[in-house]
Parts: sequence; C-alpha cells; structure tokens
Amino acid sequence: MEAFQVLNDTIKEQIYEHLDREYPREGCGVIVLENNEHKWYPVTNIAKSDDDFKFDPIEYMRINLKSKPLAIVHSHPDTTSEPSIADRQNCNFLNLDFYIFSLPDKNLTILKPNE
Repeated sequence: MEAFQVLNDTIKEQIYEHLDREYPREGCGVIVLENNEHKWYPVTNIAKSDDDFKFDPIEYMRINLKSKPLAIVHSHPDTTSEPSIADRQNCNFLNLDFYIFSLPDKNLTILKPNE
C-alpha cells in the first residue's frame, strides 16, 4: 500500500488538523477503507503521558466494526518521525502500516510491518 493511495489531500489535511489540535500530546487515529473509500478517523489518545499514544478501545472497536483499518497514524511532537521500539512492535503486532508525523514540521515516516 503506497502512501499516495491512502493519503489524499483531504485526508492529509484532516490528519494535520487533528495532530495540531492535540499538540503537544501525541495525536492518533486510523485510516480505513469504508464503502470503497479511504477515510480518516481520529481516535482519542488515552495514554497518561504526552509522549505516548493509546487508542480509546471503545472508539477503535466501533471503527473496526464498520470499516477495514489500513494504517495507524500518530504524531511525534517536538522530535523526529523516526519509529520508536514500541512503534515497531505495535506495527508488527497489528500487521498495519504506521504513519508517523513529526510535529511541528510534519515530516512523515511510513513504517511497514516486519521492516
């Protein structure tokens, strides 16, 4: 799955708006396939720390019941978009691409499972 196939301008703008609102906390969400369209769903970050993310499980479950997750999106505030060890482990466990945006510069790293 190539980034350009999933990240159209509309989705990118929705992601940027959400990540900017959440800053300086990590923002997070999921890109899905729903009714043959790519869509972005922000998900509440319930992590206790500002430099971590943990999806609200009820929100994520509701999204999963109506669509097919394609990629997990989250931000790395005030640092690079380089994947952490936890990012790599979670990406592999979920078998989904991770789209990691650095903030405030919005550089993107796409992490694929088992890379």
